[in-house]
Amino acid sequence: MRAVVYTAPLELKVMDVPEPVAGPGEVIVDVRAVGICGSELEGFASRSPFRVPPLIMGHEFAGTRVDTGERVVVNPVVSCLVCDLCSRGLVNVCRKREILGIQRPGGYAERVAVPAENCLTVPADAPFTSLALTEPLANAVHAVRLVQAHDPWPQRIGIIGSGTLGLAVGLVAKSRGVPHIEISDLSAARLAAAERAGLTPVDGALAGEYDAVFDTVGSAATRGASLTLIRPGGSAVWIGLHGPEADLDGQAMIRREVRVLTTFCYDRTDFAVAAGLAPTLRPDWVATHPLADGDKVFRGLLDGPVAAVKSMLVR
Repeated sequence: MRAVVYTAPLELKVMDVPEPVAGPGEVIVDVRAVGICGSELEGFASRSPFRVPPLIMGHEFAGTRVDTGERVVVNPVVSCLVCDLCSRGLVNVCRKREILGIQRPGGYAERVAVPAENCLTVPADAPFTSLALTEPLANAVHAVRLVQAHDPWPQRIGIIGSGTLGLAVGLVAKSRGVPHIEISDLSAARLAAAERAGLTPVDGALAGEYDAVFDTVGSAATRGASLTLIRPGGSAVWIGLHGPEADLDGQAMIRREVRVLTTFCYDRTDFAVAAGLAPTLRPDWVATHPLADGDKVFRGLLDGPVAAVKSMLVR
């Protein structure tokens, strides 16, 4: 079969690779749409310790089960399900977790072997390009849920970054009835997409005071900004993974009793909620490309801004 293989930093190749073989408890999924994540772009551009070539990346995907023909979305987080953390429901931070497309072969291929329990059956008429948004939506469901555990009815939230994850957070918050959602970015095209999605775009930096601010970028500056924008007792939610640092004033945080919520992936309930939301979306900010153009698409995304918020490889 054909696959887009990460063979070395800044090197992707479309190659013939062996067909996947389903192990115990696994099934084969025929991949129909797979999103390109910013974390994969950064891994492709550098020597990421988490993505070691040769590797078939791709953790945001949907397709059909070869054995049943059912349309499915695939939860890429594979946890042990027996450790102390998994028994507490914290499967996303299982010490032995593996992620499809990082530690295991992922969806940049015609077919992939996945645990059967990680497949969720979805409506047969749902577009694959909508279904492939389930994974970023699940991140958003998890992040919004963490905020609502502290503040069940946030009235005003801010989102730094109008990429796929930022839009996903906005869409989930909107579905939860949050009345005022502002989202910032430097890209006019991304802000226009946010406005079409029913969010309030902010060109440049957010201003004012929010119950919660979601940083979907993950730089030292954006993490610091998230803390200055929340009200006393509010929540800064760190999702973005661009870098390791944060600009913060610990004393100011204490005096205002603000909290930082860090969030990684999602649990199975979060993913199921996202799988229910994804089929209802018909996003106009997704661009599709043939799987065979994977290398060209990656290089185009690295070269500069593109019109679409999310790029996907499809078959």
